[in-house]
Amino acid sequence: MSSTAVLQQKSANTRQREPILTLELSPALYNTAWFFIVLLHAACGTFLICVAMTYWYLITDTVPFYVAIWSLKGTEYYRFYGVMFGIVGAMHSVRVLDLIVMSIRGRQLKLRSETSVIRTLMSNSMISKRLSLSTKNEAKASLSALQPNQRLASLLARSMAQMWKRVFSRQGFFGVESEHFSTVSTLQGILVVSSQTYQSYRASNLLPRSELNVVMVALLVTNCWTTAIIQISLRKSPELGRVFTFRYDAMIGIGMVTIVPLLIFLPCIQGFDPQYKYFKNQNFIYDPLTLVTLVLENRLIFAAGLLDFTTKLIPHLSIMLSLVTVSELLGRGDVKVIPGAGGPSIHSMAVKPKARSSTMGNPTSTDTQRSNVLRATRCSAAGP
Repeated sequence: MSSTAVLQQKSANTRQREPILTLELSPALYNTAWFFIVLLHAACGTFLICVAMTYWYLITDTVPFYVAIWSLKGTEYYRFYGVMFGIVGAMHSVRVLDLIVMSIRGRQLKLRSETSVIRTLMSNSMISKRLSLSTKNEAKASLSALQPNQRLASLLARSMAQMWKRVFSRQGFFGVESEHFSTVSTLQGILVVSSQTYQSYRASNLLPRSELNVVMVALLVTNCWTTAIIQISLRKSPELGRVFTFRYDAMIGIGMVTIVPLLIFLPCIQGFDPQYKYFKNQNFIYDPLTLVTLVLENRLIFAAGLLDFTTKLIPHLSIMLSLVTVSELLGRGDVKVIPGAGGPSIHSMAVKPKARSSTMGNPTSTDTQRSNVLRATRCSAAGP
């Protein structure tokens, strides 16, 4: 077998080991998708961290006086709400850091998490390094006490890595190639649509602006029907159907739980002075119509109870999961795939063998000289 055939066979075997459900994009489209996904993660993370800071701000000093105007329960559970929204916002921030670190290490933009920050931080080498630093700082710690701690930390790291792989890898429970993927995505869609329906119902009762009510209902109806249409239209291409479905779900979710609340709450932010904790526009307090509008809109924006909080948090978790799923489904198309009658075929480039391999099976100059000498000796021996 020639070296060219061996190299082509190795390339084909490497290609066959890649994930099956992958939508390969050209480098330009892949880079555009990378920037778009990072931008969405950054925007959602920033919004959620601002929401968490707002909940924490509303329980300080004299601000609970204003909360009592629209909230029947006051600031009860506001600290818990802020912590939960902050955790989801931190997840988006960690994901952005993960994508940036992967791209820097790979020297090209990457979306898949084969060498994620979490896996790097939980590696044995990093744990050993941290333990060695801790021994330098703690001079009283003995070597006999350090070794059990190191083994415990290593065991914990392996356990967490295995759990992460079983749950969030491509073949894990929430993975894009999991056998439970259809069930998980269906349950996710039911929870998200139920949460959005509940929030749309509350908006119809509390939101005075009819145009925003129309926007929320239109987004809800579109989300219900478009998912089924995409799945039916792209059933022959599961990776493309999943990319479009989850990307569309994320965009609908961002519109309902991020853009609409910002449009409602921005006038209130502009009329409030956070430094002195009072409304610069006194109409918010003394004008009856403005005050009623403020009360109703803030009842819609801020969680009125655990059920309302849950239906506000579920869409944000779904956005996070959808963006991660889309990232795992996209790949950089380095090999050209040519569709044909017998299915798609990989068009690989022939590799020219090196100069030293061209002499395989052919006589060298030394062999030629030796055969000439032997032939001349035979002729002289057979002569007169």
